[in-house]
Amino acid sequence: MGLGYRIPCRRLGSLCIVYERVRSFSYDGKLYDEEGFTEDHISPDVPSKLLYYVAINHRAYLLPQYQKLKWRASTDDDLQRILPFLSPALREIDIDAQWEVSSSATSRLLRTLRAVLPHDIASLRFVPNGDMDDVSEEVMSNALDVRSSLQALRVPSCLVNASMLITNLRVLEAMFGEAWDSDPGAFFLHLSDKCPLIEDLRIIFLSDWMLTVESVRPLLRFSKLRSLDLESPGEVDLQDKDITRMGNAWRDLEAFHISSRRGYISKSTLPTGTPIASLVTFAQAFSPKLRKLAIHVNSSSVPPPPDPPVCLPNLEFFSVGTSQLDYSEAEKRRVIWFLGSVLPLRINYIYSDILSYDWSRGVFKPNGDGRRTTSAVWDTLSEMLYDYRKA
Repeated sequence: MGLGYRIPCRRLGSLCIVYERVRSFSYDGKLYDEEGFTEDHISPDVPSKLLYYVAINHRAYLLPQYQKLKWRASTDDDLQRILPFLSPALREIDIDAQWEVSSSATSRLLRTLRAVLPHDIASLRFVPNGDMDDVSEEVMSNALDVRSSLQALRVPSCLVNASMLITNLRVLEAMFGEAWDSDPGAFFLHLSDKCPLIEDLRIIFLSDWMLTVESVRPLLRFSKLRSLDLESPGEVDLQDKDITRMGNAWRDLEAFHISSRRGYISKSTLPTGTPIASLVTFAQAFSPKLRKLAIHVNSSSVPPPPDPPVCLPNLEFFSVGTSQLDYSEAEKRRVIWFLGSVLPLRINYIYSDILSYDWSRGVFKPNGDGRRTTSAVWDTLSEMLYDYRKA
């Protein structure tokens, strides 16, 4: 549906006959191409005319049948243009406010959503420009209080609170702050009691001392878990016994990430991270459903390839985050020899990060914002892995 031209008032009626058939709508305030940002593709007069149509038709909704709305705004005006497209028929809403969108515009929209969102909405994703302020978080909480049918909630800039813990929830993405006395273990235990159906969990920790291996243990109660993404700038090093316990509990897990992107790593201290040899334990303990793996590896001691051979058969994505690799060429060849035996042939690139902690970029969506932030050392290792397998 194109809205890049001015709409004559006489055509509104006929257009809205077509709009009644729409089931999904997507808008991007600033499309990005190789030459930079393009112009807005909704003309300035369009929203006012659409609102006028709604008003003269006894508050009829512009798109009365559609259920999915995706809106990406880059200015306050962009965000305001969403108003004619809101409807009680919506079941899935995805709003991304970027670049120049102000916190006041964000708060205003959240108040509108609180009034308009249907009680049986199933999915809500809301990403503001920067962290939410206290006012916006309060409005968000009030909007969620009566949405008992919500199954997916993605609010990565919002601190997790009790209003988000909806019994029917399958997907949760939020930040962890001090609302739970800075105890992730207590929060995860409460989460497992309140939301036993969780399948996809992404929690972003703001401090490097919060998350520990012990605090993760309540999550073992989530037998239906398919994706686990715990972003923490601190050191959460997994041992073989932890990996075995997790693999036995999460038989349907497809994506695993815990603290691969560390906030600060001092070269004067002993190497940290999950021992690279523990990739064998991952292969032995987890089901073949595992497709994505991101961990901070410690490659200071590299074993020879396992005998008999062990492999992560269906792995499609492997990231080492901000893991350090600062050894001789001989040591790098040992790493390649080991990884070449454990990783499947389809893995021909090892993802990494030089940005220590950037929550806006999910580890499983590298370069999703157009930035390339990989480590040159691991890029070199990827080339060596490719050459090793080619030979």
